[in-house]
Amino acid sequence: MYAELAAFLDEAARAARTPLSGFRVGAAALGSSGRVYLGANQEFAGLPLNFTVHAEQAAAIAARAHGETRLIALAVSAAPCGYCRQFLTELKAPLDIVRNGEARPLGAYLPHAFVLERGGENLLTRAAVLKAADLDGLARAAAAHGYAPYTGTRSGLALRTASGRVYAGCLLESGAYNPSLTALQTALTLRALDGAADDPVAAAVLAEAGPAPLAPLLPALLARIAPRAEVRTIPLNDVS
Repeated sequence: MYAELAAFLDEAARAARTPLSGFRVGAAALGSSGRVYLGANQEFAGLPLNFTVHAEQAAAIAARAHGETRLIALAVSAAPCGYCRQFLTELKAPLDIVRNGEARPLGAYLPHAFVLERGGENLLTRAAVLKAADLDGLARAAAAHGYAPYTGTRSGLALRTASGRVYAGCLLESGAYNPSLTALQTALTLRALDGAADDPVAAAVLAEAGPAPLAPLLPALLARIAPRAEVRTIPLNDVS
């Protein structure tokens, strides 16, 4: 079964965007549903390096967007870095890492993970296929389905491309904080995994509330990624 999972890695890596490093990484995640979700690293020229999304994170983003609530194994084309190992601990469940034909538990890669216990949620608890009639509704829905047990911030972003395709991203926190992903990163990653990385962002709507907002940074970030995009921030009601 795991050999078949590793067979997806070349296909996964084709979605990588690496203008900075030129180093393409693919990841393939196996969900408890039996479905496979592909991820690839995403780099953004002109933005800080910590805005990069790693392949393992991208695979988890794809799984969440399809409503997967548990991952069993993750095949990778390169050994997961410490950043990703820490991020994957937010699954809070056993996970096999498959590399070079060998499967080892995540704990073998990160035997002394930094863990903050906050409630019973994990990275995939609120996984859902998000739908809404408009970008405002989609941004609010994404905010409600994020994973932010440490700051309590609700942050969702919906974007529309020039061709009319729509993607929604939400905040995904890590207990170590730095491996956290903003709603913009998750939305852009889903766009890339859908083969639309070159389809310009035409409009973006952010809905959020909480102590770790993206709103102050969003215009500057999108000015580098999508300078012609219409950007709005909307109120987020008190219903989570």
